[in-house]
Parts: sequence; C-alpha cells; structure tokens
Amino acid sequence: MLEWLHRKGRSPRVGVALGGGGAKGLAHLLMLETLDELGLRPAMVAGTSIGAVVGALYCAGVSPALLRRELTEMSLSNNGVLDTFRSGREVLRWLDFFRPQLSASGLLKAERFLQYLTDHTPVRHFEELEVPLKVVAADFYRREQVVFDTGPLLSAVAASMALPGVFPPVVRDGRVLVDGGAVNPVPYDLLKPHCDLVIAIDVMGRRSESETKVPSIADAILNTFQIMERSITREKLRAVPVDIYIEPEIADIRALEFYKAEDIFRQAAPACEDLRRALTQRFHLAAE
Repeated sequence: MLEWLHRKGRSPRVGVALGGGGAKGLAHLLMLETLDELGLRPAMVAGTSIGAVVGALYCAGVSPALLRRELTEMSLSNNGVLDTFRSGREVLRWLDFFRPQLSASGLLKAERFLQYLTDHTPVRHFEELEVPLKVVAADFYRREQVVFDTGPLLSAVAASMALPGVFPPVVRDGRVLVDGGAVNPVPYDLLKPHCDLVIAIDVMGRRSESETKVPSIADAILNTFQIMERSITREKLRAVPVDIYIEPEIADIRALEFYKAEDIFRQAAPACEDLRRALTQRFHLAAE
C-alpha cells in the first residue's frame, strides 16, 4: 500500500494513537520526537487520558523535544512536590496542577493543569489545531465511548483524563464524562478509516510484585483500572490489528508519579529505536 501511494505521488497519511497510562504517558513525547527527527508529520492523532493531553499540546504546535527537556530539567523534591522555577524559566509544573481536593467527586483538581493549557496553547477549539485530533472520553451513565474532534478543546481533554476517584467527572453537552481509558485505552481504531498507516503507542507499562504483597487502597484502585485497560487493549488488538504497535518497557511507575519524568524517559528510550526501525522499514528511510 505505501509503495503504491508513493508511485501515485501521494505521501502516505500516518496516524498516531497515544494511549493512557498516567505519568508513563510522558513517554509519548519521546515517540513524537522520533517522528519529528524522521521528518514524519502525522496526518491525524487520537488520544486517551494522558495521551489526549500530550496530543493536544503536540497538535497545537508545541515541540515534544522542548517539553521533554523542560521536564528532565525539573528540580523535584523527594515527596514529588515541584520546587520553584529553575533560572527563571517556565517549565511544565505537572504536580503543582494536581493539588488535593477534599471532594466526593475526585481526589485531585484538574483546573490548574487546564489553566496551563489555556495559558500556553493558543488553541481553544479543535478546528484551530495544526494537526486533526480525536479525544476519547467515556459516558458515565450510558457506558459508552464518546469521541471529540470538534468544538471546545480543553473540556474534552479534561473529560478524557477524568480518572474516577482521582479527577472529577466533566459535564459537557448534557453528558457526564469520565476517563476514556474505561472504553478505549489506545484509540488506534479511530484512525484506521482516515490513515494509510497507523501507529499505536501503548504506555501502560508493568508493575513488579512488592515485598509487602498487598497494595495500598489507592494503589489497588489505580492499578486495577490499568489492569482493565490492558485487557481492553489486548482484546482489541485481536479483533482490529494495527500497522505498528509500540509498547515501551516502563516498570514500576505509578499513575501520578509525574516527578519521575527522567526515569520514564530513560526506560522508554529503547522503544524509540523500535519505532525508528519500524518506520525506516515501512518508508525506506535512511537510518540515522
């Protein structure tokens, strides 16, 4: 198919699906940076949860390489609370956005993070994005997938990352919406009708058995949700194959441990080579 398109004088349309996985989703920045290095610009992106967050920034024109550098340079205390800016430079203050909230609807607030998007992304609606984006959320009461690709951007991203028990649900268009990982953790299927080649990035990672064996209540809730997401993705891969499937080996990073950005990037680095190799073979690119 790709060679046929080249003969016809049309560049293949590449789609990239960015999956959920909490802090591990920072690895998406490395994958997108690899695409940039190869000179491949996606024709469309689909994202769930943290994948929707990274996807929104990328599709708005924010450089993944710049975000990765700023995250790596962060000064972090041992308990995961960000220190002040280094050298007066602005950085992505992920954990500062996630402050405790004593509320029945969720443990953490997303407002500060969405405010960051508002302040640093000159895009308010999907139609303004440089690259088309599809964002996945789940309808809490109808128990079904909801896909946003038009209208307000930030409320769609907030809905997609509304992990039950952690972030409060979002009400939009009369629907109560929660984290898209409940229905479509790696939404590559949304891209197949529109793209010639689809790349799926699954950043769910893995957990090692702890010495105490029994997890805390919070850890049990978050990891159980990710077990469910992994099951959904495995079944979908059986039913709907994808052209390129990349699964970085990220171990023992909890959902909200964004302060471990450097460790996440280190663990995910080998997957960049997997992606580079797969794309080089598909497009006959000259290896760097």
